[in-house]
Amino acid sequence: MGEIVALDGSPLSVAVISVANMNKSQHFYRDLIGLTVHEKTKWSGPDFEELWQLPHGASADAVFCELPGCPVGRVLLLDFDANDKTTIRPDDTSRAYGLFNLNFYTDDIHADTEKFKSKGFKFWSDPTHYKMSGAQGAPTEVIFNGPDGVAINLVELTGDDPKTRVGQMRAYVQEHGRTPAGYTPVVTTSHVARDLDKAVAFYETVLKSGILIDEILGSPQQNNFLGLPKTAKTAVKFMQGNHMFGKIALSSPINYECDDLVPTAHAPNIGYIAQMFEVNDLDYCVQACADLEAETYAPRGQHNVPGLGLVDSITVRNPGSGALQLIFRA
Repeated sequence: MGEIVALDGSPLSVAVISVANMNKSQHFYRDLIGLTVHEKTKWSGPDFEELWQLPHGASADAVFCELPGCPVGRVLLLDFDANDKTTIRPDDTSRAYGLFNLNFYTDDIHADTEKFKSKGFKFWSDPTHYKMSGAQGAPTEVIFNGPDGVAINLVELTGDDPKTRVGQMRAYVQEHGRTPAGYTPVVTTSHVARDLDKAVAFYETVLKSGILIDEILGSPQQNNFLGLPKTAKTAVKFMQGNHMFGKIALSSPINYECDDLVPTAHAPNIGYIAQMFEVNDLDYCVQACADLEAETYAPRGQHNVPGLGLVDSITVRNPGSGALQLIFRA
């Protein structure tokens, strides 16, 4: 079994994606990734407008995607009723501040690469096997441009040594099922921060997550599949809550410049707009956010969220990046 590093920590519950074409996005997450897609609903009303900072009368079609029985690593697709939408991440952007990718585990990364290529998806490189330092292990990874400007990262856990992180995660995945298409829910999602220490403090303090992996990425193999300059060095800290899925790969560039997605990463623009985390004590989280001087984006209130029902929530900007973090209690 894999190691759980933060028994009280909150993993990623839901990644919120604003879509350009709901039918195409549903096809991707339902038919290609294999998540169960719930019936489309209309989301509107004063609480919706307040949550997403939209004008009176705004609405969105909403589709909730999940692996049944798994409370983390889910996806909420939103098609906002708006004429003026900007795509948050251009396809040629391989690293930028803000919320960046969705990461799925697979058992056959080479076959899956050919499958997605046959569907017209653009890959950044061939599948790349690389070693991490110490007892981390050696995965094989590849990234391609998915729908709505979201980068999709496939990972094959190619090492089974139980003493390594990769081996522990592989054992966990083998016991906890996959979608009918052979993938996990979202196991990790990338969040790039200008101030890594402040971003880590948010996940550790507010969400009570722990550091699973602390690594400097900079090998030629790593930079190749990440689409980075050959000499790039990137600080990475994997944050984990009480589940092996729904991890956050926090990263920050060390010796290179990157773009900034945060100014346009909000409704109704197209792409990855927010992360949602379920907590046991929202009062504590609200105070912890204030202590860290996290900017409030949407004040605390009751919101009827598709797929989740009525929740008590607050949305803040991560103090290390400005990315939107919706914290809720069901």
